[in-house]
Amino acid sequence: MGRLHWNKPSVTIRTEFFKPEKGRYLHPLEDRAITHYEASVLQGFPDNHRFVGTKTEIARQIGNAVPVPLGRAIAEHLEQALAVR
Repeated sequence: MGRLHWNKPSVTIRTEFFKPEKGRYLHPLEDRAITHYEASVLQGFPDNHRFVGTKTEIARQIGNAVPVPLGRAIAEHLEQALAVR
C-alpha cells in the first residue's frame, strides 16, 4: 500500500485502484482509496464523461483505458507524420 502525492505524477491506474491493498492508491490526505471519479480524472477523462456499468465494470474501464492526454498526443504525432507523406 502507498499514498499518492499532490506534487508527484500518479502511479499507473490499474483496474483495482479502489482496493487499497492492490497498490499505491491511497488519497494524498485522507485515509481511503481514491474514488472512481478521482481515478478517471487522473486518467484524463473530462468531468462530464459518464461511465456505464457496475462499480467493478467502471473500474475496469478506467484502469484499462489509455490515458486521454497520451492518446491525444499519439494521435497528433501520427497525424503530423502521415501529413508529411
